[in-house]
Amino acid sequence: MIRRKLIYYLKSIDHRLRWSGLSFQKIKLKPSYDSDEDDILNEFYKPVLQRSVLYCRLAGFFSSSILAAASQGILGLIKNNGKMKLVVGARLREEDLLAIERGIKKREEVIEDSLSNELDSLGHELMKDHVRALGWMVENNLLDIKIAVPLSIKGGRIDESALFHMKIGIITDTNGNSLSFSGSVNETRLGWLKHTEEFKVFREWIDGERGYFESDVRRFEKYWSGRATKTIVMDIPPAIKAKMIELAPKDIDEIPLTTHENRFRKKPWDNQVAAIQKWTRSDFKGIFAMATGSGKTLAALYASTLSSRSVVTIIMVPTITLLQQWADDNIPDFDETAKVIKCGGEDKEWQQLIPLELARYRRTHVEEPEKRLYVVVVSATARSEKFLSLWRGISPEYIQVICDEVHHIGSSSNQKTMEIPASRRLGLSATPVRQWDRIGTDKIFEYYGKVIYEYSIEDAINDGKLCRYEYHPYFAYLAQDEFDEFHKLTDEIDVEFARLKSRKKGRAKDDDPETDGIPTSKRLEKLVMDRALVKKKAVDKPRVFEQIINSTKERPLLVFCEDNEQLDDIKEITQKKSD
Repeated sequence: MIRRKLIYYLKSIDHRLRWSGLSFQKIKLKPSYDSDEDDILNEFYKPVLQRSVLYCRLAGFFSSSILAAASQGILGLIKNNGKMKLVVGARLREEDLLAIERGIKKREEVIEDSLSNELDSLGHELMKDHVRALGWMVENNLLDIKIAVPLSIKGGRIDESALFHMKIGIITDTNGNSLSFSGSVNETRLGWLKHTEEFKVFREWIDGERGYFESDVRRFEKYWSGRATKTIVMDIPPAIKAKMIELAPKDIDEIPLTTHENRFRKKPWDNQVAAIQKWTRSDFKGIFAMATGSGKTLAALYASTLSSRSVVTIIMVPTITLLQQWADDNIPDFDETAKVIKCGGEDKEWQQLIPLELARYRRTHVEEPEKRLYVVVVSATARSEKFLSLWRGISPEYIQVICDEVHHIGSSSNQKTMEIPASRRLGLSATPVRQWDRIGTDKIFEYYGKVIYEYSIEDAINDGKLCRYEYHPYFAYLAQDEFDEFHKLTDEIDVEFARLKSRKKGRAKDDDPETDGIPTSKRLEKLVMDRALVKKKAVDKPRVFEQIINSTKERPLLVFCEDNEQLDDIKEITQKKSD
């Protein structure tokens, strides 16, 4: 029965199959794979897909970036006129479930909105290529996608924390041989490339493995046909399918998937090379003042590799969002072999992992490890005694620090992070000088070094790194009460500024860095921020926004709001416009 169903699947594929003799039996397959010991992407996933004509997959999570990571295998599947059947989990938020329960939205509408938002968020060109490739596969009937939503009940209502967590793959080669694999790996680039994963392989042509293979097939068929009792499986919404097809190229060869696999191995830009050279000539200390989008992140990662692998790279960031960006995307994309430890948020695993890694540096002889270690840490964790104490006693020659958005590190609380003993230090920021805080700025320069390389927005535009843009100012006006508040705060700023200047005058030399430039205090900083808020929250701004959208047909528009109240006003205007 199982065999007949697989044959039926094969017959549903385009009849132009190229039976080229690409058989699984010609691959040396292991009964199980462990990413700690095996290269699961190159030893299993790619060579199996290259020989396949049918790939059925249950996955808790799916990412289009897998097409780049496994481009050779995916393109082999396409070349063989193969087909992929994918059941992927969709996790609904609590507000989505409430909308369904209260009858505000149908389940299909909620899932469609969620998937649409994910597609819209893929603004990076590399990711667009991945989505376009999926669209091409959908348009050419090489990919069928279904969405699985678990129905775990909690207190009489659907539990938003429930996940579709099945991870099974069934693959058939050009000779009709089939195998299955099941374990922990998701259908994502990080799953096949970076995470610690394991799975077992069952070959239907081996007597002792056939029973396990048939069990995996039954499980896939249960979900694909919608016969599961605790999970709803639905076709991908037609609007999403149409949107994917709309992105599809006429020919798959238009998409350079194979180039994305090693996209960070290309030659660095000239401005990145210049920045790195400045850093090496400055005894590996200094700050890159580079415009956002001009390549300072990649320049810093290239710079980190100038040291031996025995040097630990600490990357300091101000927010959890940046921590995830560096740890989950930037570093793995740059060096897929690197080991990354994340420090921040609720996860406290770093407290056990880092001491184990640093044990080698407390020995007489330090051996160079096989993998480069990056410790990505948010500043709030980096300034803690628990984190700082880990690095005491380690020779500075084995530590380098890269600080992203380095201007944040000059605050009085974050200055504790500068106790880390590092021989190499690199700061990154488009605006490294702290406004109204000369003392904090000097502390940054004292630890990280001065600005050694500058690359402005104008430079980036002229070099073709950033696009040209037009700047059209529109003017909003302060209401009378806002005007009065603005001038009241201005008077208070003048008084505080005069007080600070008077207090320091006569008791310090003119060239004293503590008094040179603009004197400051916490009260002065607060007054300045309060005054800035008066302008940012001006009640006249929504009127000006309405004037803007009425005067231009450019869409989409990106709008930044100061708070939820301003956001509500903007929503009301856009809704009125759409009506």
